[in-house]
Amino acid sequence: MRPRSHASAPAWLLLGALLLALPSRAGAETVDATYRRALADYYAGRHAAAVTALERLVALPLRHEALFYNLGCAYYRLGRLGPAIFAFERALALEPGLDDARHNLQLARAQAARRGRDVLRGASDEPAWVRAVALAELPTWWTLTLVLWWAVLGVVVLLRRVAPGPGRAGLLAVNGLLVLLLVASSALLAGRIHLARSVHQGIVLPDKLAVREGPDAAARSAYSLHAGLRVRLVGEVAGWRRIRLGNGLEGWVRSEEVGAL
Repeated sequence: MRPRSHASAPAWLLLGALLLALPSRAGAETVDATYRRALADYYAGRHAAAVTALERLVALPLRHEALFYNLGCAYYRLGRLGPAIFAFERALALEPGLDDARHNLQLARAQAARRGRDVLRGASDEPAWVRAVALAELPTWWTLTLVLWWAVLGVVVLLRRVAPGPGRAGLLAVNGLLVLLLVASSALLAGRIHLARSVHQGIVLPDKLAVREGPDAAARSAYSLHAGLRVRLVGEVAGWRRIRLGNGLEGWVRSEEVGAL
């Protein structure tokens, strides 16, 4: 598992663009030095130092897929799978096409699942509509819907020019199929937009997280979850977050125990 380094031109150049947006040259130079030092620490095996430096940049705040990708790699090397998964998820939220982050996310999730199993069956299950719209990122659904819309329009134009007969009947059948696909794609696009705007999700950070019945440390522990599990965030009160699982159960955890996506 290798982080993106200076040799990775696209990530480095884009990070440079973020540095230019900082209010002062001195600030940009400090960020650049911190980022370089973090990468040097990572390659030297000083993964804890790399995490500290990269988290300092995240706190500025800086937001870039390379930053979160490198942070995820460093956490992974430390065996801290929850924060690693959270960082890879944040990298992919900024750049869905970052294949290295997606691959590392799968590795981290598989390892987290082997380390600990949730007591509750179906804790990680999402509703069918969420699984469906999550099959592709929002830009993909936009592209597919637009392509189908233009295809339907093209067939309609052809139908106006084709005389009645077998050819026209074939075009009508094709157009009917395209319309059905367009309706389905539009529904999935709408669902993906709703998921992005209205459904707030988080990642379990500790290796084992006790979910309590109320927002109080003295409240009874109802069940436990393992690191990296994706949950829904449905409320927040004085340092506590209310979460909902895929099977519908809810509970309370400390705010710092779940990373909000």
